[in-house]
Amino acid sequence: MNAATRASLTLTVILTVATAPVAAATGPTSPCFPGEGHQFDIGGEGAGIDLVVFLSVFENLGGEGGFGMEASGSVGNDSIVQLRAGVAFDGVGPASAFLSNPFSRFSVVYDYSMNLPMFAGSGIESSYEDDGSPVSGLKTKSC
Repeated sequence: MNAATRASLTLTVILTVATAPVAAATGPTSPCFPGEGHQFDIGGEGAGIDLVVFLSVFENLGGEGGFGMEASGSVGNDSIVQLRAGVAFDGVGPASAFLSNPFSRFSVVYDYSMNLPMFAGSGIESSYEDDGSPVSGLKTKSC
């Protein structure tokens, strides 16, 4: 097989895979991360952590994706701590723009909140929220 035929076949396979339709999301979704996540539940009765890990940046190469996690810790019916952290990717977009500045397509995802309901009526500040990115130099995506 000559080089031109191999190159044509390779290009055809790549274009077929890259433009194939993506299946609908069946896992948990998020306003912070594109794609679906992978759910993990830690704990049982009483205290527990609901964890969702997003790996869509690896599962949807070239398209929108995210790499990060969302965790929510609770005791009984009271939510105590919530954390969303990771990176969102807006997709490759125009090739020339991506090649000249690939980091322009990435955003930092960060959102943290803590609530201590046992101190709610005591006059002590019982909640805290922060959505400012701990990373400088990249855009921040709000949730």
